[in-house]
Amino acid sequence: MKITPFEKKINLTNKGQLSLFFIGTGSAFAKSNFQTNLLVVKGESHVLIDCGNLCPYALEHKYNTKSSDIRNMILTHPHADHIGGVEEMVLVGKYVTKAPINLIIPKPFKKKLWNESLRGGIQYSENGKMKFEDYFSEIKCERIQKKPFEIYHSVLGDLDIKIFRTRHVTSIENSYRNSQQSYGVLLDEKVLFTGDTQFNEFQLRYLLSKYKDIEYIFHDCDVSGYSAGVHASYDQLCSLSPDIRAKMYLCHYNEAVNSIDALIDGFAGLAKPGVYYNF
Repeated sequence: MKITPFEKKINLTNKGQLSLFFIGTGSAFAKSNFQTNLLVVKGESHVLIDCGNLCPYALEHKYNTKSSDIRNMILTHPHADHIGGVEEMVLVGKYVTKAPINLIIPKPFKKKLWNESLRGGIQYSENGKMKFEDYFSEIKCERIQKKPFEIYHSVLGDLDIKIFRTRHVTSIENSYRNSQQSYGVLLDEKVLFTGDTQFNEFQLRYLLSKYKDIEYIFHDCDVSGYSAGVHASYDQLCSLSPDIRAKMYLCHYNEAVNSIDALIDGFAGLAKPGVYYNF
């Protein structure tokens, strides 16, 4: 992996390498580093993983990149720091670019996202009641595994995308059924991005065993200590074996991150916003 700096605007195409660019790496309540929203680029293809309420602002005012240039999305779950900017993006699609956003989404999440999160703000228009299909063009996403947790597969240009079910926000141990609909993403079977997730060592080891070419993991990490049952805590992640920690970058952190030293504790480091991670 090679890390390169941001220059004038975000590159939405490249020479064919897998490239990750964090719009932000902060938690829902962080006041710096924006929110953990991730742009992935490979060749002529790009996909934005999550679009929080600060994402359109960060794109345009921090990175000099038009939010209307983003055409493809994956949404991991319906918290505002991950979908709060979607309404703006799809309304720009309707009125400015005149083109729907291409969305890669597992079938169980599609109905919930529309009915429980987005419909209230954008179902009414001067053209009458709008539907999911009026704002989004759905990219095929096929379930390839049901147990021990669901995995879905999609392709965008030369980019291979696998979306796997995670546990996020539940008081019932080991329950996917009773947790919020949430997902992580595996890119080219090489880079694992967990999205928001509870600590789940079994899932990590399962994925690392199944996809043996995984080079790095960008993992949700709570360093505040107040989100048990929601996020993986720093102490929990420190309990992982050295070989896993060595390939793990931490993200979704708040200002309390200044109280830890991820490198000394054996991690690859903290994910940084505004740089390219090139593979």
